[in-house]
Amino acid sequence: MAEIPLNFFVRKVYPLTTSLSALYTTPFNRAAIILAAYATNNTSSDVTVTVGFSGVGGDIGGQQTVETKPYYNYAKDLMIAGNDTTNLVPSKMVLEQFDTFIASCNTPDAIVINIALLETLNNTE
Repeated sequence: MAEIPLNFFVRKVYPLTTSLSALYTTPFNRAAIILAAYATNNTSSDVTVTVGFSGVGGDIGGQQTVETKPYYNYAKDLMIAGNDTTNLVPSKMVLEQFDTFIASCNTPDAIVINIALLETLNNTE
């Protein structure tokens, strides 16, 4: 029988667009802790970034059993200087199953975001 790890680390890298985009959604029966979300400005101009989270809801066994949650800003219009990097999540951010980490910037293809997170089995049921 294959063993399922209780915890494991994940790294995701995404270029940002000018519309709010889902960067990471916590899978079914898991929780996640975002340890860091580094945003790198690859241009010489200042760029603003908005990040937030919401719950997209969940379909378990063919039924909508996890409610959709509203979108909340975590940081709105945060300025990142040209050719600089900043951590958008200076402390930890907890995401429950089906919660989504969302981000955008005001200049297309200017920002690349590198998310480091820890996923864990969600044994709260």
